[in-house]
Amino acid sequence: MTVAAVEIHEVGKALGGRQVLDGVSLTVPPGTVTCVIGPSGSGKSTLLRCVNRLERIDRGHILVGGELLGHGWRGGRLYELPERVVARRRAQIGMVFQNFQLFPHLTVLRNIVEAPVAVRRTPRREAERQARELLDRVGLADKADVLPGRLSGGQQQRVAIARALAMAPRVMLFDEPTSALDPELVGEVLKVIRSLADDGMTMLVVTHEMGFVREVADQVALLDGGRIVESGPPSAVLDAPTSERTARFLAGVPH
Repeated sequence: MTVAAVEIHEVGKALGGRQVLDGVSLTVPPGTVTCVIGPSGSGKSTLLRCVNRLERIDRGHILVGGELLGHGWRGGRLYELPERVVARRRAQIGMVFQNFQLFPHLTVLRNIVEAPVAVRRTPRREAERQARELLDRVGLADKADVLPGRLSGGQQQRVAIARALAMAPRVMLFDEPTSALDPELVGEVLKVIRSLADDGMTMLVVTHEMGFVREVADQVALLDGGRIVESGPPSAVLDAPTSERTARFLAGVPH
């Protein structure tokens, strides 16, 4: 039996007294792309942050590759794992944020190299070789020695993708990867993500790009009010939604 790449089970999370996630369950099979859509404030970004434990969940549990990320089992009960164990497991998950979050004082190459050297203890020369290969993969082989501030938003986001891939993650999380980009730069980032999908990378993507969802996703889930309202293949959810809430949301977005 194949172990799910990500299994989110009845997850609840409150922030500032508001229930942001309310019993969310979602399974991401290995080698597939799951896109999460929904209105602003529906909990999409919080869900991703819970998957890699940038946010601690209040209830439920999340498994990545069959392992609990922030907890272990003892005597039939969950207990908190030491932070060093959490960090080791988190290294299996790549995360690409809306606003790149590159180190502005480091060159593109060093942005990619530092985590493998520090966390995985990869020899620096090997890490640099791998980083250059990744830069070539995202179309930025000539930008290794440039500071991020000299790049366009689309180029910075492609560096951020290469940085996440440098850790050889089992799963990639994308949090609205094109929302901070000018429209003419969106395509270059989506092209890279499409290539990852073609290579069989497991991905959980929060996005508002419905054309991308239709083309790349294996499954799509609509999150609203902290709950999964509807999920299924894009052809079903986008073209023949069974939920009135899904139909209303899709009526307001181009797809």
